[in-house]
Amino acid sequence: MTIGEALKSLRLENGLTQKEMTGGLVSESFYSKVENGIHKIDADLLIDILSLHNFDIVDFFTKLAHQKRESKPSFELLSRIIFAQNKKDIKELDRISEEIKNGGVISLTIPL
Repeated sequence: MTIGEALKSLRLENGLTQKEMTGGLVSESFYSKVENGIHKIDADLLIDILSLHNFDIVDFFTKLAHQKRESKPSFELLSRIIFAQNKKDIKELDRISEEIKNGGVISLTIPL
């Protein structure tokens, strides 16, 4: 789960629109892109948005960390990555990267 996905989940759980969630701190357009993983949000703004609604910041990050631990990549995926890296198969690594982005698997940093 990304920060954007966690924000969206929290917003929906509390019955807020994107406009209500931002409280005028950022544009709805920017915030929508954060929820959809297109833009990143800086820590100060994230804390401001959470604080605006009196959401527990520690609870937010605890849930986020717990979700990340649960979504570990599969052994098959790791094997494919290692094999492609050893063969220096950039096209396969690009395909795997797209799968990770589209499938919600934790992204991995692999030096080439």
